[in-house]
Amino acid sequence: MLRHQLNLIKGVLLSCIFVQSGSAQSDDWKLVPLKGVNTSSDELLIGWDGTSLFFNRFDGSEQRGGSSDWFQQDKSAWESSRLNGWSHFDEPNSIVLRAFSSANWPGFKTIQHVAIDEERGVLVMSATVAGGDFDLYMAQEAENGWGTPKPLVELNTAGDEVNPNFESGTLLFATNGRKDGLGGFDVYESLRADHYTAAKPFGAPLNSAGDELSIVSAGSTEDAGYYLTAERVGGSGMDLWWVGPPAKSPVVEAEFAMEFRFERSPIPGLEVALRERGGPHVFSGQSDALGRLRIGNIQLDAALSVQVTQHGGTEPIPNGAICHVFERCPTGECAIEYWEGWKRVRSYRMEGGVAFVFDLLPLDQMGRWPRPHRGDASRLEITSKMWQVQFEKSSFELSAEDRQELTDWLKRAKDTEGHWPHDLAIEITGYADASGSVEWNLGLSKRRAERAREFVISLGFDPARVRSNWKGSHESKGVSDFDRRVELHWVSIL
Repeated sequence: MLRHQLNLIKGVLLSCIFVQSGSAQSDDWKLVPLKGVNTSSDELLIGWDGTSLFFNRFDGSEQRGGSSDWFQQDKSAWESSRLNGWSHFDEPNSIVLRAFSSANWPGFKTIQHVAIDEERGVLVMSATVAGGDFDLYMAQEAENGWGTPKPLVELNTAGDEVNPNFESGTLLFATNGRKDGLGGFDVYESLRADHYTAAKPFGAPLNSAGDELSIVSAGSTEDAGYYLTAERVGGSGMDLWWVGPPAKSPVVEAEFAMEFRFERSPIPGLEVALRERGGPHVFSGQSDALGRLRIGNIQLDAALSVQVTQHGGTEPIPNGAICHVFERCPTGECAIEYWEGWKRVRSYRMEGGVAFVFDLLPLDQMGRWPRPHRGDASRLEITSKMWQVQFEKSSFELSAEDRQELTDWLKRAKDTEGHWPHDLAIEITGYADASGSVEWNLGLSKRRAERAREFVISLGFDPARVRSNWKGSHESKGVSDFDRRVELHWVSIL
């Protein structure tokens, strides 16, 4: 009686039936070895049931997938269960695969692998007849078992077609007989909708100039990817790999708050509503007696539309009102900030309206990002309309770090041709704290404003469009760093 081999575990034929498009792979997909499974021997993937991976292990061979004899070597069968992620598996266990034979299938010399699509009642096997190579054959389920396997003529070549598997009706297999692959054995998909008359190779990194001998889908989600038998540089022969998309960046949130002021005085009782740009409502609240409200955790890549109205709507918000945005500091930090425990990260000047864009992309790295495209939903009207720097007591010189931050802030206002906005001027205002005399503070705030003006002009900005003024300690409430500052604002000249 002819010896027929079939990958059959616990009496159930292995079939990989997952919903995923084989054409979804991309050049940025990762190729990750299954380190807990691979050895110096060759590992050949059989199947995957969503929990455990099943594979054969061969003695290492220089020929490996390059010869039909490789598929007929003595082999051992193994099972390994996934621990976490897509590529972490426990130590494999040796198992016994049950052989399969059918008196209704005479003439086949060796059956290399069989896959069954149980939902559709079809079977595809890789097998040889006397004197032939490995080809694909299909049989349909009948009342008394399986019908006679018929060759898939359009898929078979003068080379070997091996390791068929199903994925939601799509047939996956490997072959070295087609010219549209990348070299050696490559993995292909053939659609049921095409009646398995055409095959398309997978792209890189699933296929390469080396040999790829077996492929199964790892799952139905977008991040699932595939399990693959392949020989790669850095491997130990024919090994098992997971190939899939890079992990998505985790959602990063931080706690934020707002403070509203006009001429340094808090604005209490403001009704504040935040919405995603063109999306759902995120937050509503009212500013307290200090003009503050906490808005909770927000994703750092958010771009929010902020609507601000006076409580009861009896009077407008004055032009020039400022909204400061604060981020919660780690425990033990920001103790010297004027709002202890909170770090001010952005400020918005409110002119002629009550809405603005609250851009969090990302707050702590804006200086290193290029100016967003005009179509980007997170774009500020002109990045940030205000920049400020704080000083030590009696100091008025800009540090090297201050000059770099100011340079970056100004450059983000340029258009794609590198031109400054033609309809805007820069207004610079210097401030001092209340620790000195009125005359001293006024002179100190002037020197701070003038140093900033000189630096702006040194970068090539039109001096006629740089306005500077100084207010001394007139608007200061104390002696904090916040009271010792220079503010730069973009203002309209039209």
